[in-house]
Amino acid sequence: MRLRKRYFWPAFLAAAVLLGWKFGYQSALKYFFRVSGTVTISQDLLAGLPGANAMLFVVARNEGGVPVAVRKIINPVFPYKFELTPSSLIMPDLLTRRLYLEAALNTHGRLEDPRKGDLKGARSENSYFISKGQDIVLDGRQD
Repeated sequence: MRLRKRYFWPAFLAAAVLLGWKFGYQSALKYFFRVSGTVTISQDLLAGLPGANAMLFVVARNEGGVPVAVRKIINPVFPYKFELTPSSLIMPDLLTRRLYLEAALNTHGRLEDPRKGDLKGARSENSYFISKGQDIVLDGRQD
């Protein structure tokens, strides 16, 4: 009996920690998700800036390249300060610790259908699911 008690509690605690990690890890990522920074435009592209009804998309992609969070801003004023929060998540179950940030500016409002003249940019380094000061420069034009 004494031997059973001696091994029961460590085994119980180990199982509880394992289950908590297995089912709580993804929930913790979603709960604490917060990425913020600034989107700016390269000086070379200022002349060809879209006019009224421009839409800025800030996208966070997971390590596999799947978009997990999107923020859409209508008629942004640059430099634009953005913040991605749990409400920005579109695929919360695919959220990973490391993310890749990108931005796109267009007038047609469709992110998945880039057209000639749309502006785009991305961070060269990855970000973490809790990050501040993540700057993105719109420095490319869709051909």
